[in-house]
Amino acid sequence: MNKKERMLTVFRGEKPDVTPAGFWFHYSPEFSEADMIRAHVKLYQETDMDIVKIMQDYPYPVEGKIKSPEDWHRISIKGIDSPEFSKMANIIKGIRAEVGEDVFIFQTMFGPFKAASMAFGEEILMEHSKKYPEDVKAGIQIIADGLEMWAKEFLNVGADGIYYSAQYGEVGRFTYEEWERLVKPYDLQILRVPGQEQYVLLHICGEPEYKFKTNLDWFKDYPATMVNWSVKDNNCSLTKGKELFRKPVLGGLNNKGNILNGEKSEIEEEVLAAIEEVGQAGFMIGADCTIQGKNISIEKIAYAVSKAHND
Repeated sequence: MNKKERMLTVFRGEKPDVTPAGFWFHYSPEFSEADMIRAHVKLYQETDMDIVKIMQDYPYPVEGKIKSPEDWHRISIKGIDSPEFSKMANIIKGIRAEVGEDVFIFQTMFGPFKAASMAFGEEILMEHSKKYPEDVKAGIQIIADGLEMWAKEFLNVGADGIYYSAQYGEVGRFTYEEWERLVKPYDLQILRVPGQEQYVLLHICGEPEYKFKTNLDWFKDYPATMVNWSVKDNNCSLTKGKELFRKPVLGGLNNKGNILNGEKSEIEEEVLAAIEEVGQAGFMIGADCTIQGKNISIEKIAYAVSKAHND
């Protein structure tokens, strides 16, 4: 099997020739297009991982200032004719030219609510969400409409799917009713963009101020091809999560653990334990989240991938 055939087998919930694997980490927002292309291709080629996941390390061009509730109605996001979008489109095209057609490329996207937080700050977003939810909704809708166009064009220029970071379902942040009104509809607006021959890797992410704990069950009906979450932070095993989501799953390694600071023997043990727990059908080895820390090692990532491939 080539890498695309392998992933398609896993997406169907079937057993591939070997267990696929993929890991990623952030790059500097100061990187040029060429830097980003080179960094992603280097990670892919030197580790032999089974997908290319393009990081969204440039901020979304959301414009405006929020001082009063009415300001949410006046914000904007630049479109697909902007230099900011063109940079990401060129990165997709450049990576595709380097890696060929036999591997899936996924473009990372953050949700409209997260985009608002990055643009205007967490404090005012949460304050206004509690006090003026209808005004916040108007602003989130503006961002969602823009990101929907971005998602469509990412797919048009060569991405095979979206790696979607779903946030704001953390335990203690919102009630279910608040989340269902303020966050979910706009997540779904983006998640419904990929068509039949395109794919969604859904990453359910938490924030440090909520100890990364999230209400996983809130996301169980989100459209996705494969689901990833933090096992260590949510006390939800791979097996339990696979039963909850009824979809193929990605994970197995602590993103701040052995893959970062462990010995090769510890990485191997973690990889093999995950495969033994879940089995090869409908499973991809990865981490709880983006690898984070000072000691990121492509060599260790490559070793984890090789252990998955050779189990």
